[in-house]
Amino acid sequence: MRKRTKKSAGRFLFKSCFVLCLLCGVFALVWLRAAVTNLEYELGQLEREKVESIRYGKAITAERAKLCSVKRVEEVALKKLGMTLPEREKVFLVKRSRDVVPYAVAMKRNPDRLNK
Repeated sequence: MRKRTKKSAGRFLFKSCFVLCLLCGVFALVWLRAAVTNLEYELGQLEREKVESIRYGKAITAERAKLCSVKRVEEVALKKLGMTLPEREKVFLVKRSRDVVPYAVAMKRNPDRLNK
């Protein structure tokens, strides 16, 4: 058997540290790759949710347009509320002036009231 010298003990320590660092590096790379893969799955899920939300928003907008359409409002007014269309003789057109100004109101003092 050979005796261990300081030189061989240093080499053993160096080799052990090198192997340990190499293993840590490999585990770090594996962990990093797993983290990237996990993020890719999350991005895919978020993309699917985004597409579904956009589709749902478009469906809601279409439903709102359908419910607010003039034809639908007229149908509800005629059937459910019992309203009728007006007769032509009962329709009056009101002219609208272009210059809309506030109505000026002034309280004028009556000189006869002041003397009393």
